[in-house]
Amino acid sequence: MTSSYDFAIFGGTALAALLAGLLAHDHGRQVLLIADPVSPQRLPRGLDLALPLATRPQSWRLLARAAAELRALLAGLEAAAALERVDVGVVADLPATEHALAHLTQVAAGYGLASRRGVFRDVPRLVGPIELGDSRVAVLPRQAVQLRFARGGAAELVVAGEAAGVGQIVIADDAALLEFVPEAQRPPLLAAIAMTATLTKPARRLAAPVMLYPDRGVTLVQRPDLSVLGLVAGDAEIEARLASTLPGPFPLRRLATSRFRRVVTQDGAPLVGRIRPTKLLLVTGLGNAGAFLAPAIARHLAGVPAEGEKSWFAAHDPARPSREPVADLVAGAA
Repeated sequence: MTSSYDFAIFGGTALAALLAGLLAHDHGRQVLLIADPVSPQRLPRGLDLALPLATRPQSWRLLARAAAELRALLAGLEAAAALERVDVGVVADLPATEHALAHLTQVAAGYGLASRRGVFRDVPRLVGPIELGDSRVAVLPRQAVQLRFARGGAAELVVAGEAAGVGQIVIADDAALLEFVPEAQRPPLLAAIAMTATLTKPARRLAAPVMLYPDRGVTLVQRPDLSVLGLVAGDAEIEARLASTLPGPFPLRRLATSRFRRVVTQDGAPLVGRIRPTKLLLVTGLGNAGAFLAPAIARHLAGVPAEGEKSWFAAHDPARPSREPVADLVAGAA
């Protein structure tokens, strides 16, 4: 532990861990990660998948380069098994979503991600944990720190009762954002939505191991034993929307259920940048693809963007006067 850090990153997700590791090792920064260990008994609250529901070519270009870097990074760490390839089905119910999906399919094909009849083939998925045990990153549990807001509104980190010198405080997951960023300080385009995670008994085989139903707000992940993890957005007609996506046999018994909240942007585009007056830097609205964007986000935080990245992050900054140029697909049920 040191008395000062270039970055303090709040987040228990793969994205937060990757950002911390990349900033410490690739960019030589002093980094503190604030995260509680995730119990292996807890149902997953999302999945890390290199398939953004994005129609903007600029976002796909950013993802393609960053995902290739992440793959090389994990191979160099002898952790290639943390990545797998999986088929992903996307089902659109509304005409506007069908149109957006058709455009998304064409853009994705241009970056090497082929699809047929709504199923994207061999999509990279991060399935292994990001270990920082041998890293230079300092790690503290959330209960060991506080965020304190000065009279002018700026946030400062408090560790063991003392203010810690931090160049930039980064909020890199939804739980941290909801816990530490006062609602009045959140950008108006952010919304917190209720989420339900549930695990069913083994079901009939799905059309693909991962199925996305953006208009119904449902994501399904089928495990090797054919049990299904369902992630359902929103708090209305949860049972009906989930049942409409499952193949049976019915009744299909639940093994476990949990509830939490997720942060989304109302225009469907990511948000990355500082907010006033707190000066906190938010990384949110990235959907399932967040972990795969970690190399690009780390460069942005370190101030050394690659070609084309500076303009992408500027366009997704919360201080941008208009988000119309980056607005993207918005899931109906979410």
